[in-house]
Amino acid sequence: MDYNIYLDKNDHDGIRQALDTYGYCVARQVITLDHVQRLKDEIDRFVDPDRSVALASGKFHNTFAEQSDVLWELVDNPEYMNLRTALLGVTDVCLHRSAAILRTPGDPAGAWHSDHCGQRKGPKNNANDFLNRYSMPSGGWFYLNGSHPDRSGIAVMEYSHTEEWQPPEGFHMDDERRMLYRDGDDTPYSKLDAPGMVPVIADPGDLILFSALTLHVNMETKERRYSCGMAFRPKSIQIDVPWKLTEGAQKMIDRLPAHLKHYTEGYTSIDLNWKP
Repeated sequence: MDYNIYLDKNDHDGIRQALDTYGYCVARQVITLDHVQRLKDEIDRFVDPDRSVALASGKFHNTFAEQSDVLWELVDNPEYMNLRTALLGVTDVCLHRSAAILRTPGDPAGAWHSDHCGQRKGPKNNANDFLNRYSMPSGGWFYLNGSHPDRSGIAVMEYSHTEEWQPPEGFHMDDERRMLYRDGDDTPYSKLDAPGMVPVIADPGDLILFSALTLHVNMETKERRYSCGMAFRPKSIQIDVPWKLTEGAQKMIDRLPAHLKHYTEGYTSIDLNWKP
């Protein structure tokens, strides 16, 4: 990497240019270390309240904003929301989805993938297909321990955010362009040794951003690690999902203060038990 992807949180033009050019960037110190710790505490509370997550494993919370009050403090932070709406190009936005991830030491590296389902052919076959179909930035993640190849975190494939991008020599993608494989191997690839693979280095409090199509992977976990994020979408993008608003979503809407409720107009939540 011979370019700078570290930008001030208020440098919206620079952040947009980095996402457009490289497919990822890091916005510096978007939240305080106190906020970092309180988010970690909430992840412990809602993801692993009885400390039952085993070593060498991970656990996801796919609707973290429905329970986390600390996450909603971000929405009350003008610098954070100005950044998120600048990336969408509109200010009239709603919560699209949210998540928190807890990983324990020894959790292996994942597989190189893109979250985007918009190119998927045939009928939608799970709830994620309804929500991950848009060109909005996919990454908006706080890696609350920071991110570094010596301690684990996230890695990205630079320039993989365009439809014209082709994998490095010796690699290929599946027909839906979501998973990366080494030629001659039907197991999704997980190592960091191919040209263009960049382990992201970031500090606690930094916001890691990447584009909808950017290939990324979690690195092998060497400590108890916390991450979380929120995604927003323009309210002009209306999604007709085949499930009813969940109980957790309704409870979130009911408890939010009046000045934040408009961010839930259009929110669908997600029912991961839904099947076509």
